Amino acid sequence: MFELIIVGSGPAGMSAAVYAARKQLNTLLVSSDTGGQVNLTNGVENYLGYQFIGGDELISKFQQQVDQFPIEQKIGQTVIQVKKIDDGFEVVCESGDKFQGKVIILASGKRPRKLNVEGETQLTGRGITYCS
Repeated sequence: MFELIIVGSGPAGMSAAVYAARKQLNTLLVSSDTGGQVNLTNGVENYLGYQFIGGDELISKFQQQVDQFPIEQKIGQTVIQVKKIDDGFEVVCESGDKFQGKVIILASGKRPRKLNVEGETQLTGRGITYCS
């Protein structure tokens, strides 16, 4: 039984993990990927402290900070269900793995809404862009 389970490993989830670790909470970070929508971003120009930083570089810096703390990470696990149980919550993953926690933070993020126009997939990043 974890004190805290964070679902999602984008900027919000990773930030929550760092704050939880600083409060010495027994924390699990579970996510299908690391970085979330920022992984789809070539460059970030509005993140305080950086005039420009690549999305992958920014997520790498976030990951380095998370890795400084004893946070259990289950990356590559897709959460398909969160259930209320007597002592808290149970997180069920696509793999069949189940984790229990007293508290859950859902930081599962979002994905851009596709336009469904001809050539959208081929032109993404070459004229068609999404803002994370």
